[in-house]
Amino acid sequence: MRTKPYTAIGIRRKKCIRFAVCGNMASTQWQICADGRQYRPVCADCDVELNALVLAWGMIPDGARKIRLYREKVLGA
Repeated sequence: MRTKPYTAIGIRRKKCIRFAVCGNMASTQWQICADGRQYRPVCADCDVELNALVLAWGMIPDGARKIRLYREKVLGA
């Protein structure tokens, strides 16, 4: 169980937790309380998807614009 954050170099050596789906290497990490607060490696595509889900779930005002800007920043798309 990973209880300490990955370093910037270490995270890039890991496969995304959804590697079987996305096929990408990780670029960031997420920590989920219900999952024992383990640090999980996540690729940029999946990070954007997670952020979009959380914005929608939280009914964050102007969420669509915020995720569009975040997507451009993270993915350059």
